[in-house]
Amino acid sequence: MINNKQFSIFICKLGVLKKKKYIIKFFDELKDEIICFLDKEENIKVFSSICPHFGGEIFYDQKKDLLRCKWHNWKFCNKTGKCLSYPLKLGLNPYEFEVKPDKLKEYNINLENDKIFLIYERE
Repeated sequence: MINNKQFSIFICKLGVLKKKKYIIKFFDELKDEIICFLDKEENIKVFSSICPHFGGEIFYDQKKDLLRCKWHNWKFCNKTGKCLSYPLKLGLNPYEFEVKPDKLKEYNINLENDKIFLIYERE
């Protein structure tokens, strides 16, 4: 526990993360699945790994240094989680509509003794 409202959850050891491209884990406490990765500057980043568009799995594309949805190829900024592109693969409907892509939920982390912890607040 960090303070009265904040709690931490162990994600993985930093050494394990360095060996893999990214780690995906589901946490009951968050009711969310997260993706943890090291960006090109070696910063530890943690976001929800569930695409806000249609629930597809998000993965980290190291070559392009961005997050991407496996289902529909939506791309997200690896620093902010902001949606960068949302390709429409179906034909357009004959009526007006608007696509408002949400950003990925970002989580704070704490690094202690080579262990990565996600910080969250309980309601």
